[in-house]
Amino acid sequence: MAEPFSEETAPMAQVLFIEDSAAEIRLVTDLLNRARVQFDGHWVTSAEDALRFLRNEPRFESAPRPNLIFLDLNLPRIQGGGFLKELRGLPELKTIPVVVLSGSDYEEDIVGARELGAVHYLVKPLNYEKLCEVVARVRSLKLELRGEDLFLCAEDLRRV
Repeated sequence: MAEPFSEETAPMAQVLFIEDSAAEIRLVTDLLNRARVQFDGHWVTSAEDALRFLRNEPRFESAPRPNLIFLDLNLPRIQGGGFLKELRGLPELKTIPVVVLSGSDYEEDIVGARELGAVHYLVKPLNYEKLCEVVARVRSLKLELRGEDLFLCAEDLRRV
């Protein structure tokens, strides 16, 4: 039987990034690394691979269930909106909070992403303050100071 988590030992968050641009992945990673935020990050470059990751299909059999997903809306083949529709149709996964990352600040894109279940919508280019503000709003996550480092932590909401 697993030991219960205390406030000081909340597990590090599993974060899935769905982004087809290596430059954008580096930007997010650099922002978090410069602030010394620790998290367990996983990256895929397509919505198809993200769905395989979430379903633990071949190549992703041991993938963890993410506590947070960052989703680029402009992806090859299946766009971010199509991914959101697919995700919301999966009862065991639809509660994972999704933050959309997009170069578009059009109101219809923002409203559309929210209607499909995104909890937040960030317009690129990103900055650390906005990233932390969004993370702080996701109820199941918190930034926790451990020594000199910040950890993005997942509260175990399924604990009995």
